[in-house]
Amino acid sequence: MELDRKSNAAILKVIGKRFLQARLNEGLEQQELADKAGVNVSTVQSLEGGKRSVGMIKVLAVMRALGKLHEIDNFMPEPPIKSASLLTARNEKRKRVSKPKGGKEPSTGFEWNKPIQQLHGDKDK
Repeated sequence: MELDRKSNAAILKVIGKRFLQARLNEGLEQQELADKAGVNVSTVQSLEGGKRSVGMIKVLAVMRALGKLHEIDNFMPEPPIKSASLLTARNEKRKRVSKPKGGKEPSTGFEWNKPIQQLHGDKDK
């Protein structure tokens, strides 16, 4: 089924039909499922009818009551970790190293043009 070509409202109807069929397969009335899930019967009716969205907490409660909570792994599997996300501690956007705005780099105390004798303490004298 190509869900990416359907509107959100059409997808809600597809999901609703699946919840309806799952309830019927369990032999439950809407009120029984609502009681078992701890939600109002109107929530079950809305979910099955695909008429309006239902909060995720209520969807999870209904899935748990139907014994379908394990289906979350099929619904949205855990994504693999990308190597770039491992490079930063808090998954922050990596920053490019650049020179300070003044154009000069901060002094490190090292000079390229210093004579070797000065570096070694004038040992030849």
